Amino acid sequence: MSQENVEVVRRAIDAFNQRDLESFFQVMDAEIRFEHRLAELQGSFVGGEAVRAWFADLVSIFDTWHIDCTDVRDLGDRVVALGTIHTTGKGSGVETELPLAVVAEFRNGLVVDYIDYGDRAQALAAAGLEE
Repeated sequence: MSQENVEVVRRAIDAFNQRDLESFFQVMDAEIRFEHRLAELQGSFVGGEAVRAWFADLVSIFDTWHIDCTDVRDLGDRVVALGTIHTTGKGSGVETELPLAVVAEFRNGLVVDYIDYGDRAQALAAAGLEE
């Protein structure tokens, strides 16, 4: 099942890059805990509707975004995904590049816990791995 989880993460990233929200949510548990790098300011999002609201905020802030995920690791019921997020600000045209450092936990083939640490070393440490 764990290699299937890696494929689920890859499909979710593709859906996110295409702004295909329905496909993105097909891989998430209805009660997902979604924690992104600004969670200390905004808190975690719990449940599909909360994550949809987060996604709507992205659309209002960014004209474009794209995730390049170069490293997806199978850890059984968890997956570590490492890469880069490229964005262009709406109106400003400012381009940014941020690290993607996610640990996703799975249950019954769906993501139940998603944490983007925003830091490769922190994500690896949270997964019990080293650089």
